[in-house]
Amino acid sequence: MGEVGEPDDPLANEELRAARARAGELAAELAVLTRERPSITWTRGGAVRVSVRVRGTPDLGLTVGLLAVLSRADRFGHRKAEGWQYVWLEIGGTPTKDEDSS
Repeated sequence: MGEVGEPDDPLANEELRAARARAGELAAELAVLTRERPSITWTRGGAVRVSVRVRGTPDLGLTVGLLAVLSRADRFGHRKAEGWQYVWLEIGGTPTKDEDSS
């Protein structure tokens, strides 16, 4: 346990380590599918979030592959902008309301 006022190391908790490992596996699959490097972050709710940019309009094969990976997460979402799309997934933690999940 950390000093008073300092958060505990999230990696000290076995459940969080498992969530990070699972997110890492899904991130690797997203990297292969999109040929982009996913970002892996912690959310305010304690979840591990993986996000990646998808350039252009994905064909059916890529779409099916992305949905297969996203469906294995606890939560997932999508944002679309001109010329690219952004998908994210979360493992563990508590859902939080932010610009990506609205």
